[in-house]
Amino acid sequence: MTGLHVVRMRLKAGDRFYVYAFRGGPLIHQADGRRPDITPAMLQAAMEARRSPQSTGTVEWLVREYRASPEFKDLRAPTRRDYERSLDRVEARFGPAPLGAFEDRRIRNDIIQWRDEWRAQPRTADKVLVMLQTLLSWAVERGFLAINAAHGIKLIHTADRSDLVWEAEHWQAFQQLDKDGNPVCPAHLMTALKLISMTGLRLGDVIRLDWEHVGDKVIVLTTKKRGGRAAIPIFPELRALLDAQPHRTGTVLRNSRDKAWTESGLGSVFQKAKPAGFDRTMHDLRGTYVTWLAVKGFTDEEIARVIGWTAKRVAQVRARYVDEARVVVSMVDRMVREG
Repeated sequence: MTGLHVVRMRLKAGDRFYVYAFRGGPLIHQADGRRPDITPAMLQAAMEARRSPQSTGTVEWLVREYRASPEFKDLRAPTRRDYERSLDRVEARFGPAPLGAFEDRRIRNDIIQWRDEWRAQPRTADKVLVMLQTLLSWAVERGFLAINAAHGIKLIHTADRSDLVWEAEHWQAFQQLDKDGNPVCPAHLMTALKLISMTGLRLGDVIRLDWEHVGDKVIVLTTKKRGGRAAIPIFPELRALLDAQPHRTGTVLRNSRDKAWTESGLGSVFQKAKPAGFDRTMHDLRGTYVTWLAVKGFTDEEIARVIGWTAKRVAQVRARYVDEARVVVSMVDRMVREG
């Protein structure tokens, strides 16, 4: 008996083996293909790990191992940065706790109480909870834990903005003039808002949309969040917006200094220009794009392929904003005729 802990992971390319100094200990070797033979070098590494004063078999150790794992390193940079912040919070709360504590389902009450400490910031509460669930799930996959004690704990933030769209009054609010007679919405911001509403692109994609992505009839680019290929039809309204831009190289959108936008920059300008009491976000323009395609006669399945939603989700938006409006208009027309 060497005391080493060997875990096999089945990948598409074949088996991968991870060798740990001991159960709950640090990773000392990994190999693809067949189970690796135990070598003197591995035993020496395991012995040094046992002598190390650095904590092992704790949540803070688990966080270190996860951060060093290929699963974490392969994340896209924005996702990895978001995970880092949540992992810091997990480590600050549970760092010294032994992994064995998470084999006992009674730890769920501690987790829920910790989640509730963030209740005033529901999105943050959900992020840290999901991060802990992800971390423990990874630990189960690697054989460090037998169960994920956080699995199934409910999220706090349940609001679904997928059915919120910009309607006429929202656009009108941004077209108002301030007390000095100037538009509340700068021209470069209005261009960005219209482009999002006519493409359905996420903020991170629309700011990097380049003229090289723009064809005669379709915009084609690889999305930042999922890495998939997006093909967006260019209708006359979108073509007119594109043709109105004064440049034909680099990014389509430019800020007031004629430079490419950053996500934070565009978001900040939107927040400053937003009228008091305005209850829509730039992300809600994706739902607006769904209604636009629906009015043009696209099916739910076709819209779902373009926007990256499910057909069911598209149908819900259509029912609320497109079909409902048509029913009301039909009722008014009938009352006028009968009157």
